[in-house]
Amino acid sequence: MTSAGTIATRPTVPLRPLPTGRAPKSGGWAARVVGGVLLGAAGTLVVVSSWVLLVADDHGRRIDHALMLAVEDRFSGAQGRLLDLLGLVNVASVGLVLLVLAGIALLRRRPGAAAAGVVLVLATQALTQGLKSVLPREGSAENSLPSGHVTVITALVVAALLALPVALRWVAGLVGVVLVAGASVAVMAVGWHRPGDVVAAFGVVAAVGGVLLLVDGVRRAVVRERPGPGPTMSRY
Repeated sequence: MTSAGTIATRPTVPLRPLPTGRAPKSGGWAARVVGGVLLGAAGTLVVVSSWVLLVADDHGRRIDHALMLAVEDRFSGAQGRLLDLLGLVNVASVGLVLLVLAGIALLRRRPGAAAAGVVLVLATQALTQGLKSVLPREGSAENSLPSGHVTVITALVVAALLALPVALRWVAGLVGVVLVAGASVAVMAVGWHRPGDVVAAFGVVAAVGGVLLLVDGVRRAVVRERPGPGPTMSRY
């Protein structure tokens, strides 16, 4: 009775008032900043190393080309089917998948995940095509590093992991690994790309993903330090 009476006559106040000027759900910014820097640096290093060791270096280029020929020979009987499957990856199909993933994220009230997925796919493709056009290749051959197909499929898998609920992410992850691995082998089997091109594609996705993670960490830090309207009163 005494306890109930005390609660009944006491004003409703938060047991743990939120700190003045601090917004909730803004933690983890430091880990995101550090992780973003490390991931971006690692991805950049992978791309640079792939070109330096497997394109610019004569010995590395010969090994890279020989590996592609070995894969091409191994799957010589399936090249027609592989070309048909790779043909499914085009602007229309990628745009449709990206639109569906963004819609799922928005339905889950995660506009940040939707935006991150869209930016990741578009930015990685822009960077991939830019590198293809500016990086030199031996002789008059056209530069094929990084692989655009592997880049876009890997980026879409990451976008799916961002958009889907936690319970479905492990399924999406397993399917994504199969798709990425299959695409990596397929582009070599049809003679489109060398192994170094595939590795560089992973580096591009990691580099852009690191930048996005870094930006998200900085944003959270700014929100964390931004002055709020004042103490927030919790409802009992």
